[in-house]
Amino acid sequence: MGMSVSEKISAIERPVKIGFYGPLIAIICIIVAIILSPGFDWFVNALSDLGHYTRTDLGPYKLVGAIVFNSGLIITGLLMLYYAIWFLRGTTDTITKIGVIPLIISLLFLISIGIFSENFGELHYWVSVGFFFTFPISMWLVGIGWFRFKNLRWFCIASLIIPFISVFMWADYLNGTSIWQQAIPEIVTAFSAIVWLWIINLLYHKGKLTGILPLREAT
Repeated sequence: MGMSVSEKISAIERPVKIGFYGPLIAIICIIVAIILSPGFDWFVNALSDLGHYTRTDLGPYKLVGAIVFNSGLIITGLLMLYYAIWFLRGTTDTITKIGVIPLIISLLFLISIGIFSENFGELHYWVSVGFFFTFPISMWLVGIGWFRFKNLRWFCIASLIIPFISVFMWADYLNGTSIWQQAIPEIVTAFSAIVWLWIINLLYHKGKLTGILPLREAT
């Protein structure tokens, strides 16, 4: 008889499980924070407004929503930092190591966004800029580095193109020509980063990265 679904999940390496489940925590916490902030408007607010502890214009449960939002970013950042370091230590490819370094830096910025909420003013602004600036760099470096693997070229092309969507949206917003506020380019950038990490994790799990990260026994 074949393995059950629970047995298959149990057989997956711990870091791979973390790579799949880690981003879900941030997604769930953002959704809960939005539910607790009925005044939140995608075309008016920034996502970081959900993490502001003291503002009262978004709803009566703002403090709870802010705790949920910021905690989600911190927990996800820590889990994915563990995953990224595991990937860095396990890869046998020097070019990949170079590409993972800005990913690690971006995850440190993500943790900092949760710690230094919007209440911290300019400090919060700069750690947010750091996150949204460094993640595309990692995508580009990995995309360029993996292009030499024929079976990964579709992923490489996506890794090179997708960040430009975020760059365009941010440029449009900063130029004052967009119809949206920060929340739209923020969620597009964050979601593309999550999907990108999920695909890398899936490629490894399916044995498609053997020249980059050799498969190991589950721990």
